[in-house]
Amino acid sequence: MDHGTAELEKINISDENEVKSLKDVDTNRPFRRQAFVSMGSFLLSFSAGATAGISAIIIPQLLHEEGRHKYSTEMMSWVAAMSSLALLFGNMISGYLMERFGRRMSQIILSMFYISGWLIIGFSTNIYYMLVGRFITGFCQGWLGPLGPVFIGEISSPAYRGLFLAGLSLSIASGVFMSHLFGTFLHWSHASILCALFPLLGCVILYFSPESPSWLASKNDIDKCKKSFYWYRGTSLVMQNELDKMLAEYEKKKEVKPKWETLKDNIQKPEFWKPLCIMIVFFIVTQLSGINVICAYTTDIMKVLIGNNKNTYTAMLATDVLRVVALISACILLRRIGRRPLAIFSGVFTTLSLITLSIYLYLVEKRIIRHISPLISLGLMAIYIVVSNLGISPLPWNMVGEVFASETKGLGSGISVMMTSMAFFGTVKTAPAMFHTIGHHGTYLFYGLSTLCGTVFLYFFLPETRGKTLLQIAEHFRYGNKEKSKESNNHCV
Repeated sequence: MDHGTAELEKINISDENEVKSLKDVDTNRPFRRQAFVSMGSFLLSFSAGATAGISAIIIPQLLHEEGRHKYSTEMMSWVAAMSSLALLFGNMISGYLMERFGRRMSQIILSMFYISGWLIIGFSTNIYYMLVGRFITGFCQGWLGPLGPVFIGEISSPAYRGLFLAGLSLSIASGVFMSHLFGTFLHWSHASILCALFPLLGCVILYFSPESPSWLASKNDIDKCKKSFYWYRGTSLVMQNELDKMLAEYEKKKEVKPKWETLKDNIQKPEFWKPLCIMIVFFIVTQLSGINVICAYTTDIMKVLIGNNKNTYTAMLATDVLRVVALISACILLRRIGRRPLAIFSGVFTTLSLITLSIYLYLVEKRIIRHISPLISLGLMAIYIVVSNLGISPLPWNMVGEVFASETKGLGSGISVMMTSMAFFGTVKTAPAMFHTIGHHGTYLFYGLSTLCGTVFLYFFLPETRGKTLLQIAEHFRYGNKEKSKESNNHCV
């Protein structure tokens, strides 16, 4: 009897055809199954990126539309910021819904809301309907924030997990590009309707996919858990060992306690509060680096950097392409270098590029440099886009699905992403006022100094998670550098 058959006998399945299909998982390459199901989450993240980027299309088109409607700067800032305001409310329910309905089903429900939000924007006849649609899509963006990384982190093998989690950030950047591309050639209403295709396709993929094995284990549905795990991961000895450890961990937690007491016990554990503090700071630093301000106000920013209104859409699309290329590079580098070195490198050079851009724009404003050179200003912005998207932009979303123990994933990821949503809203809503009061040079200086402070924090506290199982990461926070943590690392895949 071969090893695969021996392992599958543990599942207690009577249907021989089902056993045979599970046995064939190893030969069918689990990577392809994980990649296919992750594509469902990626398409929802496409929609999240489009939500962040579409305001850069809507605002200039509204301002240039003929008619009696004249919108103030304050109203236009709400068009950009409404979705980021709704993020917080999506974050609040995300953890509960993913624990109540499961990771897969939550994403299916989410996609329905996403589609409705895009259609409301597309068919809106006044700005107030548009704000409603922006709120719904922003709500979904916040809902997806903790949900996508947790789902992908639980279904993917340690060897591929970093790649797939980085793919979420790549999908967001691709969604920004697609919304800008649609809006460059189409009216904003048609562009919005096209954006509804992303969650529709994602919903179809997720509908035919198994649920997360970890969630099934937490619900004590062991048979379905094993079937799902073998479908996603295969039946190799290494994967079987990980499954056994996961089930053993859940077995220990079966003692009956009141929910509040269980929650209280969990939040006092170092494997909860240590990664929580790290992720909150990391997410806030990402927002204070100005990443989403660039997405939301790309056309206005390009007018300043170019020095006129010509070629702003071309510069915007070039920036989007550069962002996508940088994130593809990040996916590759994460497998070869790891999270920590990439975060430090990205933080240092993001700081330098922002401060240098700030100094250059200040010299132009003070007429020390007579005319702005698009080659220099756009070059510095290009460096900023590349280095920020190599690390500090994708890594928080990558790591939030890794660093929390299984029983606190929903709570920990929900709180972490809730904090970034607050920072997201704050930076996007205040950006027009900052540009007006302290200028573009002052705004970029503020973002650069904020990134510098965050990078110093990450240098001292951010751990490396590359190649470690979720259990080993939890043990790192639980035991620190104690001997038991060292022993667990001997089993690292």
